[in-house]
Parts: sequence; structure tokens; C-alpha cells
Amino acid sequence: MKKLFYDSAYIRTFEAKVLSCAEGKKGYEVVLDQTAFFPEGGGQPYDTGVLGGVPVTAVHEKNGEIVHYTDAPLTVGETVTGEIDWERRFRNMQGHSGEHLVSGLIHAKYGYDNVGFHMGAEEITIDLNGLLEWEDLMEIEKKANRIIWEDREIYAGFPSAEELAHMDYRSKKELTGAIRIVSIPGGDTCACCGTHVARTGEVGAIKILSCQKFHDGVRLEMVCG
Repeated sequence: MKKLFYDSAYIRTFEAKVLSCAEGKKGYEVVLDQTAFFPEGGGQPYDTGVLGGVPVTAVHEKNGEIVHYTDAPLTVGETVTGEIDWERRFRNMQGHSGEHLVSGLIHAKYGYDNVGFHMGAEEITIDLNGLLEWEDLMEIEKKANRIIWEDREIYAGFPSAEELAHMDYRSKKELTGAIRIVSIPGGDTCACCGTHVARTGEVGAIKILSCQKFHDGVRLEMVCG
């Protein structure tokens, strides 16, 4: 299956062939030959939208395949049109890029790692394995918003093995094979499977709402957009 969201996170509509459709516990499970629907992963929620005129309620990756959960069956072998819920997708792109920027700036200055990340409907939470004071976070927020204002280009792609060997990037776990890198100049370089905005200016703004002790570090709550 071709992952069109890696060709461009800005693809809103696409056509695809239905490879399989089976009734499951959450409705019908549809597999296509290509898709622009992002499955849940890396702390980012799945996309929703419409496929062949039928609502897509969830998208997950199972056994190497992206499964679209729909309210009604689709005909195997038929070519259907997919439409992404763009408002939801773009909000997730803003939030994910904003999270990278904050986590990257904290890692660069304090050496702390992002050990947990969740994007809710309203707020984003980041868990860090070190302690920070509110004044420290206000400096991070100020620097992040400066980078947003400067509208720097964000790279998202698969570097060659040679390029990767000379690259210093954040990652929560050991990775092998093709590794997708998201890089914000002066802000962050991190292995990531999610969708991101093309330029920092599209994040809009970052506001850190709270910081509380969590295990051996802190948990931040923030919003982007």
C-alpha cells in the first residue's frame, strides 16, 4: 500500500482501489492500494473523513496494512474517492510540529528526552524525564514562537543511509531500515512517522498552559494554532 501522506501531508482528496472489505467489530474494515488517511501512531490521532461516500470513523495500521473503518461496506475492486477531514488533519499537523519544536528546544538546552506524547482534542501533553521551572518554560515558549514567526521550512522525508549516519536526531527507540526524519532548522531533528506542516509559520503560535511533576520529570500541557 502506498502511503500518500508521505508524498505530501497536504493531499486532501485521492482515488484508490478497494483491495478488501470485511465486517469487523468496529464496522467494516477496508484496505486500499493507496491512501492519504494517516493511521493512529507516534502520539498523533488517526484521520477521519469519507471514502466512497461512506464515513471513515477510524484508521489503524495492522500487520503492515492500513485499515480504514467505515460505516458501510465498499465493493472490492472498485475505485473510490477518499476525502480527508482537513480541519482535523491540519490541527494535528500544527500540534505535532509544535510539539517537536518545544521538545527539541528543551532537549538542546537541558538534555531531557520526550518520553510521552499525546494529542487530545484540545490540548497536547508532553512528558519529559527531567525537572523544569516555569521561568525555563517561558523562555522555551518565547524561542519557539520566534522560530514560528521566522517561518522556517520544515523537512520531512527519508534520508539515505549515508546521510542518516551523519545526522544527530532524537528517537524514543532504536530504529532500523528506512527512517523518516522531521527537521526544523534551529529547533529539532527527530525520527517521526507523523504528518507535519511545511513551514513553522503554519503552526500559528505555541502556548504552554501548565507544568506539573510527573514521575521523575514533568508533564507539560500546551496548545498550538
